[in-house]
Amino acid sequence: MPSKWGVKRDMKGKNEPSKLLLEKKELKILIEIGNIGAKYAANPLSKILKQSVTINVPRVGMMPPSMLPTFYHGQNTPTAAVCMPLTEVMECHFLFIFEMYESKEITTLMTKTLAHAEQASIKISVLEEFGNILLGSLLTAISDLTALNIISASLVLIDALLDAIISDFVRKLSVSTGGALVIDTCLRCRGGYYAAVQLMIFLSPELQELLISKSIFPPKKARKGDVELTSLGNLSIETEDSVKAALNTKE
Repeated sequence: MPSKWGVKRDMKGKNEPSKLLLEKKELKILIEIGNIGAKYAANPLSKILKQSVTINVPRVGMMPPSMLPTFYHGQNTPTAAVCMPLTEVMECHFLFIFEMYESKEITTLMTKTLAHAEQASIKISVLEEFGNILLGSLLTAISDLTALNIISASLVLIDALLDAIISDFVRKLSVSTGGALVIDTCLRCRGGYYAAVQLMIFLSPELQELLISKSIFPPKKARKGDVELTSLGNLSIETEDSVKAALNTKE
């Protein structure tokens, strides 16, 4: 019998994810949510940067949270993450991941239009604003497609290694859905600037089913390049004190 988190056990007592592969219809709906959210985010970012910004969603899929660092080849990669928990009705947590290089580039890009900014706090404020825009746009897209009213929560900014962030994120928030919904996004600006950002959504099976069932219109056909993520092997994950300290601020 499936548990609260949609994980079933085999005859030997081992955990077996019950919902890691999405059906084509479900995948198309989630791709549509990602694409609409990306379009919503591009407009305010264009205004802030004072140049044309496009955001593409090349792939969407599900995989076990423990396999995410291996898939992105980032086990020991310094990373900045913006975390937003939504737990009032149905448990759901959003985690935007930027490699440290990308976070510095995004900070530089966005602060070129800001005058007299305080250097000490500029990275935090810029990445939080960037995360607010992207996550707010995604929540708006979800509301438009499903008629669900989802209110955003306060953000937490974390700097650590990618595997440490995901490990402590999953452990701290008791997220054991059996799968993480991953939306890859590609931000492009004038002059050929390109930034790859990963949005990892840890949502309960109940909320995932609700998103699919309440979609207002049938999803469009998948575009060329829309693919489902695949799973890789298990990881050995180490925890960093900096991640614990950052997450403990939410207690």
